[in-house]
Amino acid sequence: MTHPANWIANSDRAIGGRTIVFDLDGVIADAGHRQHFLQAERSSDKDWHGFFHSCVDDPVVEQGRQLIGSISDEFCVVILTARIHETRKKTVTWLAANRVRHDWLILRGPREGAPSTEWKGHQLAQLREAGAEIELALDDDPRNTAMFRDMGLTAMYVHSGYYDDRDYDVEFR
Repeated sequence: MTHPANWIANSDRAIGGRTIVFDLDGVIADAGHRQHFLQAERSSDKDWHGFFHSCVDDPVVEQGRQLIGSISDEFCVVILTARIHETRKKTVTWLAANRVRHDWLILRGPREGAPSTEWKGHQLAQLREAGAEIELALDDDPRNTAMFRDMGLTAMYVHSGYYDDRDYDVEFR
């Protein structure tokens, strides 16, 4: 099967079968030092370029790296991140340098600026169409966790602290 260009293989494993999906920023990469780029109220006023391109300086979230590394080889491990395609080389290099286990990395493609919940929901639907049996999805955005559950997936909320000051109408279930 041909995959979208924003799906990057990191192993010979094909998409399909038992799959676990991890978010990157806030779960495996500590993007705390980049949050100041997103201080503006409106999305159009935020410095998304500065936010995404500073990812090379992220420390690893050790618990996230250990968790993803502990997943059985029975599972296909997919990192699904809303990072933009322009960070592809930086992200791939960062994952390798930090020895983060994964079979696939999915970044936003060019001109895919939809909200994270919409974009990730579409990617998950494509993963399912490609044969992925998603058994668990982990994310630090409570809106994404709620969306995963609305799609019928088992989801785990990982507290990063990035969303504590935002008022979301999302129940932690």
